[in-house]
Amino acid sequence: MSKEHSGLSAETSLYCVPEPTEALRNSNQEKAVSLLNRYFAGDAGAIAQFRRHHPLASNTDFKPELIDARMLVSSEPMRIKKLSLEKLRKDAKKLLRQVKSSSPEVLKRIMQYHTKSPEQYKLADAQLVIAKENGLASWAKLKAHIEQVDRALEFLGNNVFRPDEKLKTLHIRCGTDIQESLKQCGFVGDYLEISNPFPQGPVPHYEPLEYFVSTRTEFIRNNYQNDLPSDIAKERIENTEQEILHVERTLHNLTKNYQRIVLWFEHDPFDQLCKAYVFAHLSNLDLFDITIECIQIDRFPGVKKFIGIGQLTQTPEVLLALWPRRVEVTAAMLAYGARVWQGFVASDPITLWQLTEEPQVPLPHLQAAVRRMLMELPWRGNGLGLTEHLVLTILAEHGPLRPGAIFNLLMSELEPLPYLGDIMLLTGIRPLWQCKNAAIEIVDRYPDDNPMRRMRLSLTEFGKKLLSGESNWLMINENYVRHLGGVVIRQGYRNWYWSGEHQQPVLK
Repeated sequence: MSKEHSGLSAETSLYCVPEPTEALRNSNQEKAVSLLNRYFAGDAGAIAQFRRHHPLASNTDFKPELIDARMLVSSEPMRIKKLSLEKLRKDAKKLLRQVKSSSPEVLKRIMQYHTKSPEQYKLADAQLVIAKENGLASWAKLKAHIEQVDRALEFLGNNVFRPDEKLKTLHIRCGTDIQESLKQCGFVGDYLEISNPFPQGPVPHYEPLEYFVSTRTEFIRNNYQNDLPSDIAKERIENTEQEILHVERTLHNLTKNYQRIVLWFEHDPFDQLCKAYVFAHLSNLDLFDITIECIQIDRFPGVKKFIGIGQLTQTPEVLLALWPRRVEVTAAMLAYGARVWQGFVASDPITLWQLTEEPQVPLPHLQAAVRRMLMELPWRGNGLGLTEHLVLTILAEHGPLRPGAIFNLLMSELEPLPYLGDIMLLTGIRPLWQCKNAAIEIVDRYPDDNPMRRMRLSLTEFGKKLLSGESNWLMINENYVRHLGGVVIRQGYRNWYWSGEHQQPVLK
């Protein structure tokens, strides 16, 4: 992101948005314009694309706008594509022909993965490019992956095949997104959902238990209940205290009830903080007769932009393909995870930051996730956390938008390590329009059950000043309070900031 484009001051311009680049955003805009034009021209493919992926496309009065097309285009890389070995072979032969024709676009494509000159290219080279584009190091590994998924598909729904039946097993996941898919795949172990949104609100240590439960319950009830789309979800909010207590009791009694614990986590901060929380519990237990395993991935073949394991439930058989990839959790992993949890709940972020500076850590995904979370501290310059800044950037670029569109563009184009759910985003940015000096404002309201479509938000003049670095959010808004783990951020006090220049927290 260029300084000229965003209008940032010297300090604020150091916001870290490494990929996707502005070139990708421009490309998505061009594709969106083309898609919209084809839709209104009656193109069957464009119409089908909207009907498959836009929640309102089935309405008789549906007339898509450019932002609707942009959301479809930007979301495309996050959809899972079922890989066919036969098609990939054809794609490799086609790529080889294109390389021989010396097309500049194709040459740029292959140079990302292969430095051999086009004249020397053979089919094996084209196959290597195809494999690397799908996240695997070789054609042989891509072929083996596809064969493994195909074999897993044969077992899907087979009542005889139970992958986890040899040991009394508990599967742990932050959310319910894979729970039904595991049953479809024949898994018979128990399932523990950890839905505590640790990236938001005050997070004390889980001991003393009463304080931990009351603190998290109060935050979740006060900040989530008004944004939930259904009565069922609201009822769940009322059961928050019981759910947190259930998780705590289960974690404290793992060795009494289970022979194997399997954690299903991806690489993002939400999952990784949950993992640190679980590892902190495990590190205090006698695990002599317990098998602890983890399935953790940050990419998957057939998904260009991997967000999380929940994406893979579109084709449940891939969960069976993941099962052989589980790894044993070592004592070093448990110790590092426990240290991260202790650092996260501390009243200052220095210990947590120091953990991101350690070389050769046993949990590199957790280390990267912690660094991303530290960027939610207010940044020197305008006092906004990274998510807040990116939301304002989206509104500055696109004009008034509904929260659903903001969420889509944030996750698909700007967020360096996506981790927020849509309701989490809504909760996180609400102070931007509820504070006295608002950075965004509600310009339209709609009668919709989905909270991400109920309103349209616009950037205020003060919001523009924040983006330009002319104003500081923390110095302007009285009574503003926010938390990052155990760190309290409040107006009128010395606060911990994130220094983009030095890449570390500073007290100011």
